[in-house]
Amino acid sequence: MNQRPTEPWAATPETTTHVDDTVRWVHIVDDDPALGNALAAGLRAHGYHTTFSSTVDIAWSQVHEKLPDLIICDINMPGKNGYRFLEEIRGDPELGSCPFVLMTGNPMYSQPRSAMDRGADDFLLKPFSLETLLACVDARLRRNGISGQNEAALVRELRNTLHRGLSHEFFTPLTGILGFAEMLEQEGDTMSPAEVKDGLRNIMQSARRLHRTLRNYLYALDRLDPDSFAPFPVLSPGTIVQLVQQGALLAAERHGRKADLMLDVAGASIQGGATEIPILVEELVENALGFSRPGTPVKVRGHRIGSEWQLTVEDAGRGMTRQQLKNLGLFRQFEHAKFQQQGLGVGLFIVRQILRRNRGRLQLESNPGAGTKCTVTLPIAHPVRRRSEGGG
Repeated sequence: MNQRPTEPWAATPETTTHVDDTVRWVHIVDDDPALGNALAAGLRAHGYHTTFSSTVDIAWSQVHEKLPDLIICDINMPGKNGYRFLEEIRGDPELGSCPFVLMTGNPMYSQPRSAMDRGADDFLLKPFSLETLLACVDARLRRNGISGQNEAALVRELRNTLHRGLSHEFFTPLTGILGFAEMLEQEGDTMSPAEVKDGLRNIMQSARRLHRTLRNYLYALDRLDPDSFAPFPVLSPGTIVQLVQQGALLAAERHGRKADLMLDVAGASIQGGATEIPILVEELVENALGFSRPGTPVKVRGHRIGSEWQLTVEDAGRGMTRQQLKNLGLFRQFEHAKFQQQGLGVGLFIVRQILRRNRGRLQLESNPGAGTKCTVTLPIAHPVRRRSEGGG
């Protein structure tokens, strides 16, 4: 019979349909529902999302539906045991790299070395305390290549990616600017007003693309000083609406798709950067436009929900698979060779850094062939009460 941990934790089921950058997902498998729910409750109380299965067969379906960041599984269970489940997970293309922790209260299976040899990342011997469980989960997620990637290594990869793309991303628009400018200089006297206007429009389009590339390059290298504690001013609801419209329209104009842009934005008082908010919106709308066809809508909505303000950017493009969503690191372009998108591939990196500085969070939902929805949530700024003159 399985032994319970030393802490009495209650639990309730929990489900979700999105990927939240700030919360990690843990799936627990144990043939003792009371124990499994207790473990789940303890983890939820410390900020984790959890799901629970009482058999390996049920767990197999649930982990493929949720793609958890970590699996914790009992060894000795009826039917397929934890060793068999671990073996199947390690051979699965979607979940093969998912951290896997085995646990047991049976002395026959209390061999950590044997568990590691079979591919487990860690081992828990029941009974264990909540502190032991939390330490184990935190360590596994920090070491995992997806959920706790080393930021320094990712930034080095980002720098390499940027340098590889510089030749194309900087010189292609610059060549366009020089070429059209030279044409206007040499042939402007013989060109019709419509031809001159068309040349100027192409220069402007190339200049805007170059400006965005340079801006993103510098932001990515500097990483926006994410640890700065300098306070931002409180932006009024009207200012927020203007900044969202500014960022969305810049991206739509660059793609020639203003008619596809659908704006429905109600502002709120936000403590944030007046320079960074439109960049955040521009990058999200840029992605939506870049991965959807002309003539399909890109919806930008903003509204208040309780003490938070929520912005959503939704497209009807090709979308991403669950694994692509799961594997989104600080930055990544999927199937770049197949879907030739312009840009250095650092938009998501910039969005996340801006949200770190503005105390916001990002959620992603996507269906292959149906589109992607990005949701940004920012805290509402509370008005500062001033003491009346002459007050003590």
